[in-house]
Amino acid sequence: MIVKCKKCASQLLDTEDRYILSAHSASASTAATSGEDEAAFCPTKVENAEVFIHEDHLPDWMQAEIEQSQWTKGKLKCFKCGLKVGSFDFVSGTRCKCELNSVLPSVHFIRSKVDLRK
Repeated sequence: MIVKCKKCASQLLDTEDRYILSAHSASASTAATSGEDEAAFCPTKVENAEVFIHEDHLPDWMQAEIEQSQWTKGKLKCFKCGLKVGSFDFVSGTRCKCELNSVLPSVHFIRSKVDLRK
């Protein structure tokens, strides 16, 4: 999957689909192939407002932003135009809105700020 900034079209991420996560930290491609219908019970998936990224497979610019904050929390800004495209939070462990009470993955893009291409 390729993720680009919606404002300047800079490529922010180019990764395999298995490193794009669902709100419950499962690989989005695994959930799709196993027939799990997460949308049936998870409002976060239905709202579809965020694109979660596996923290072990981040591009260098994201890794630098996270290390600069000492793996706490902060904003992800496009390295070219400065638009806020996402955020990360390794401190508070935000909970999913569904009844499963799962902790959301720590790194995400805001879907309205990026373009996704397969």
